Amino acid sequence: MVTSLGYGRTGSCAAIRAGLSSARLLPGTEVSEGEGQVSPARGHPIPGFVEGFFQAGAWVRLASGALEDLLHEGPFSASDFWQRTGLIALPPLLDPARFMWAIHQHPDASAFFMRPLRDIIGLPIPPKFIEVVAAGHAGVGEALQRAEKLIGSQQVDRVLIIGADSYLDGLSLQWLAQYRRLKSGESPVGLLPGQAGACLLVESDASARARRATSEGHVVAVVVKAPSTEKPPTVTELGRLLAQAVAEALDAAGAPHPFRGDVVLDLNGEEWKAHAWGTAQVLLARRIDFSECRRLLPCESLGETGAASGLLGVGLAIDHFSGGESPDHEALVCSVSDAEQVAVVLVRGAGRQPLPEGRS
Repeated sequence: MVTSLGYGRTGSCAAIRAGLSSARLLPGTEVSEGEGQVSPARGHPIPGFVEGFFQAGAWVRLASGALEDLLHEGPFSASDFWQRTGLIALPPLLDPARFMWAIHQHPDASAFFMRPLRDIIGLPIPPKFIEVVAAGHAGVGEALQRAEKLIGSQQVDRVLIIGADSYLDGLSLQWLAQYRRLKSGESPVGLLPGQAGACLLVESDASARARRATSEGHVVAVVVKAPSTEKPPTVTELGRLLAQAVAEALDAAGAPHPFRGDVVLDLNGEEWKAHAWGTAQVLLARRIDFSECRRLLPCESLGETGAASGLLGVGLAIDHFSGGESPDHEALVCSVSDAEQVAVVLVRGAGRQPLPEGRS
């Protein structure tokens, strides 16, 4: 991880668990306070890490920083290791209104982000195993589903999933202010913009055993859902969709009934997300014992981190497992995208022991 609370997973997760936050005023920005009054916006920048980088440059910087943190935990030195590795990158949801140009219509949008990232990280990953998923918050679910297919086809043994996003460039801040999404004195239920990079390595159990690796967690279920009609859903309908995804994930994993574990949410202070989750919570009252669940809200410490938020949620859950939780402890990581898509990832602790036979 690379976050406003640390240049690595260990420090970032410890700070989040402690409830720390580094929100500060953003010099040179202004948010309307009503009656002609303006004040500087507040957010969660990573001091000195992406200054001077803009849009794709900032994403690549954050993504490569997260990968450096993962490689530090190696070793991953053998060349054949990377030849049998795939890479899925999660850049921001490509919204023309946010970036002021039709990035999704770029003739080579994948190369726009992936070419500089691949050049910087310098790993000999075959180009045919490199993909880009620009799905915002729900990208982690889509990426894990694609990784499962790649590993299941035996084309690769493992997949790196790297996500990065920053809402702190001028265009993104302007876009958030235009749609009245920023938290301010006039709008106390808005979001605080942030920036982060996160990286996850998923691997087949056979490959991990062959190289005597240990696992910090198992991905036991992934569900991604989108509305079945072209008409944008209401927030209540989005909440129902999220509840359906959670129920499907619990059923697919054979999770205990009712579920008692961690629930990681991407609630960011916006009313529509709180409404959607409130609807889902009511519908899930018999499936999840919320009184016995620990809720984790990374946005409270890091601000809105967009495409990186799902990976941050999975990483935070895994860090809790490795911090002494029981080997079969479970966590639900729930994401709701600005594009009305939901993703639910159910992860289970592995007790930091070698992967058991027969598990994937």
